Amino acid sequence: MLNGLKNLPGGIAVRPARKSDSPFLRKISDDKFSALKEHPKLSRDQVEHLMEMQLLAQSGAYGEMFPNAAYFIVEKNGQSIGKLSLEWDGESARLVDLGFVQKAQGKGFGKIIIRALVAACDQGKCPLIVTCPVTKPALMAFLQSYDFIPVSDPAGAAHILMKRDISQMPVSAPRQ
Repeated sequence: MLNGLKNLPGGIAVRPARKSDSPFLRKISDDKFSALKEHPKLSRDQVEHLMEMQLLAQSGAYGEMFPNAAYFIVEKNGQSIGKLSLEWDGESARLVDLGFVQKAQGKGFGKIIIRALVAACDQGKCPLIVTCPVTKPALMAFLQSYDFIPVSDPAGAAHILMKRDISQMPVSAPRQ
């Protein structure tokens, strides 16, 4: 399945994460929580501590919730720009996490990755599951344009579980 994630459009490629990627992964986290750095009531040490706790909690929670997850680095022309976490449970693939450094956000790289995952899952005839934040209606619309359907929508939830299952679609539905 992951062979479909090499040589993607726009010079995008995905490779397995290495221990040496830790500083880069920290950069993604730093970018995600950059607003904390500007908080008037937090010292630099407090911000650093909060961000370190976030990284530890995230890695621990992912390990517990997604024991079969694999971790990858997204590159553009050989430069690291993002991270990707996927879980394979033997029957379906789940996009656990996809994130980019601030300078790579909003440039369509996430769409390239999701399209490649859709194509790989279609080829392997396995469902693809994505968790979509309710605060991102554009992402939800994009996923629905690729025939993802909500499979959970609890009232007041921050995220909706979306699933694309090629085995339950008409023959003409899959797109590349």
